[in-house]
Amino acid sequence: MVLDREVKISPTDRNAGPLKPKHTLRDILAVGAVLVVLVILAFAFRSQILTGIADYLIVSDRLQSADVIVLLNSDVNTRPFRASELYKQGLAPIIVIARSESSPTVDLGLVPNDTDISVAVMEKQGVPADKIIVLPFPGGVTSTFDEAATVRQYVQVHQTHRIILVTSAFHTRRARWTFEKVLAGLPVTLEMVAVPYAGFDQTNWWKNEAGLITLNNEYIKWFYYLFKYR
Repeated sequence: MVLDREVKISPTDRNAGPLKPKHTLRDILAVGAVLVVLVILAFAFRSQILTGIADYLIVSDRLQSADVIVLLNSDVNTRPFRASELYKQGLAPIIVIARSESSPTVDLGLVPNDTDISVAVMEKQGVPADKIIVLPFPGGVTSTFDEAATVRQYVQVHQTHRIILVTSAFHTRRARWTFEKVLAGLPVTLEMVAVPYAGFDQTNWWKNEAGLITLNNEYIKWFYYLFKYR
């Protein structure tokens, strides 16, 4: 039989009092002081921090002669102009662009397709029409991944070992990641061209509504691509 034992409490235990709180007032004040310092530093160096956030997205390579310039759709006021410059500099003999999906307003003939606008810009800039190749895609491309898949089909048919990839500055990191993933296994080297935006850049994007929206959207798309196409 097990007998209950009486638990004896010493006088010292009785006088010990309640346990001290885990965090003392001094600890709380110390944490608060650190946070205040961090806020002050963040404010003092806000330009450098915000510029760094944008710089992370930008990939720009030193260009060599290539087999083809690949122009990605969108930003028709900047990208096709830069692609035209590169062609006229003799960096590649042709420019390739995948046909973009047509919206309902395009189908009604009210506005032109983005790809057609880019082609028209390049022709106006002096690129011969026969040096611009529009790649077909069922229904038209709707994403960077679609464009990469279309270019892969082109590369597999033609002798292509070096590509100059032209897109907007904040889009370059995601574009390179996507193309490297889709072109994996093919002997192709990518050279990235970061086309500047009209009205803002990495040093002042937070002062411009279009800059705020562009950078915010690009980070959302970048994380989405990392999750979906990992």
